[in-house]
Amino acid sequence: MILQAIAIDDEPSALKVIEAHAEKIPFLNLQASFLHPTEGLAYLQSHSVDLVFLDIQMPDLMGTELANLIRDMNIQLIFVTAFPEYAVEGFQLRALDYLLKPVSLPRFLEACNRALQGQQLRMNQSPSLFIKDGYDWVRVDLDEVLYIRSDTNLLFFHQAEKTVSTRMTISKALDMLPKGAFIRVHKSYIVAVHAIRKIERHQLIVGKDQIPLASSYKEELQRLLLG
Repeated sequence: MILQAIAIDDEPSALKVIEAHAEKIPFLNLQASFLHPTEGLAYLQSHSVDLVFLDIQMPDLMGTELANLIRDMNIQLIFVTAFPEYAVEGFQLRALDYLLKPVSLPRFLEACNRALQGQQLRMNQSPSLFIKDGYDWVRVDLDEVLYIRSDTNLLFFHQAEKTVSTRMTISKALDMLPKGAFIRVHKSYIVAVHAIRKIERHQLIVGKDQIPLASSYKEELQRLLLG
């Protein structure tokens, strides 16, 4: 799946950052960029777009005002702004994410992966995310992931037949995973709920592997699985 996107920002330098990041994301096609929000709005009214990267403080038309105008278009929004004080209003407008300038590539990728999963959900496709493995981009089908293990600054996505690694923190991974499908059970482990076969006193059986279960996470796990 390729996400079709546009960017709207009255700062040329900000658009260049988004364009540069977008070129590195294999599942994202940035169709066009606009310095004037009215031009971006006109484009949205005549083209099929899945995702908009949108600044907030712009002349003639605020990003929040434009977001209100396209609320019924079934388009995902990611605000990209230098002003944190608009965050609450942004999420009230059902924004998928809220990125503060200057936006790093890892943070940009995190938001794009969230948009990818949102689009897959809309189209009843299995959720996935893209991670960087060395110089390569690797698609990880989340339905096939049994658990995720952290080791210093590396994460290992364990599947039945293979393991994929990437540089990412465990907290960032949690932010990108579908809510309710994965749960943290230890400072170094996240497990797929569907893959848990047995809960023991201090460990879980996930697939064929034994995963440590920390007492601080046990109550939440039992509440999720047992009600």
